[in-house]
Amino acid sequence: MKQDEISTTAKPKSLSVLATFKQGISLLFALQNKSGRKQLMDSAETNPLPILFAGLSAMAIFFLICFITSQLAIKLIN
Repeated sequence: MKQDEISTTAKPKSLSVLATFKQGISLLFALQNKSGRKQLMDSAETNPLPILFAGLSAMAIFFLICFITSQLAIKLIN
């Protein structure tokens, strides 16, 4: 067997909740490498719900941080 046949026939390892959330944060800031993106997409093909949850929660955290810092900046200016 060739190396390509071995890697395509092997069942992809599912990501843990923390690893999925980390991948969602990496995607949000476009800091993800090729192997991480491939692993995430392989996992999303079998069960997309954890990926969607990680993406939505990462986005919510990002917007919450933006909102809090903007409110602090407004209070400091006044």
